[in-house]
Amino acid sequence: DNFATIVAAIEEGRAIYDNIRKFIRYLLSCNVGEVLVMFLASVLGMPVPLLPIQMLWVNLVTDGLPAMALGVDPPSRDLMSDAPRAPWESVFSRGLGLRIVERGLFIGFGSFIVFVTSLGVTGDLIRARTVVFTTLVLFQLFYVFDCRIERGSAFDAGFFGNRTLLLAVLCSFLMMLAVLYHPFLRRYFHTVVLTPKEWMLVLTASGSATFCHGVLYMLKRRLLKR
Repeated sequence: DNFATIVAAIEEGRAIYDNIRKFIRYLLSCNVGEVLVMFLASVLGMPVPLLPIQMLWVNLVTDGLPAMALGVDPPSRDLMSDAPRAPWESVFSRGLGLRIVERGLFIGFGSFIVFVTSLGVTGDLIRARTVVFTTLVLFQLFYVFDCRIERGSAFDAGFFGNRTLLLAVLCSFLMMLAVLYHPFLRRYFHTVVLTPKEWMLVLTASGSATFCHGVLYMLKRRLLKR
C-alpha cells in the first residue's frame, strides 16, 4: 500500500546487480592477466613467472578481500536515472566483456614485460618472480577502484566512498608486504626484499593503467564539452 516501497526495492535490486557486475569485472580481468603471464612465458620457453604458492596467495588473499568489498559498494548517485535493463540482457552486456578483456590484457602484458625486464637486468629468477608477484598484486589493488564505476574512471568514483574496500585493499597490501619482508614467509614463498629501483618499476607499471584510464576519460569529457 506504499508505492515508495516499490521504488526502494527497485533501487536495492539495481544496486545488487551493479555490484555483481563489479565483482565479475574485477575477478575475471585479474584472472585473465594472471593466465596471460603464465601463458606467454610457457610459449616463449621461459621459466614460470609465478610459483604455485605465489599464484594461490594472489587468488585467495590479495584478490579475495577487495572482490568481497565490491559486493557492498554503495549505489551510484544516478542509479535510478538509467532505463530498465532488458530481461534477456547478458551480465556481460554494455561493454563489460570488452572491459574485462582489455584490462586483463593490460595486466598480463604489463606484468610479463616487468618480469622479462627484471630477469634480463638481474639474471636472478627469484628476484624476477618477486618483482612480477608484487606487480600483479598492485595492478589488481589499483584496478579495484576502477571497477567501482562503469562509465568513468577511479577518479570519478572517488577513493573514499567505500570504507570496507579501503580496509580490504590495506589488508591485502600489508599481507603482500609480509610475504616480502618477513623472513619466515620469504622462505616459504621464495621471495626477496625489493630495492628502491625495483619498487619504482613495480609502482610505475601497476599504476599506469588506472592513471592512463583516468586521463583518457578526462580528455574525452573535455572534447565532448567542446
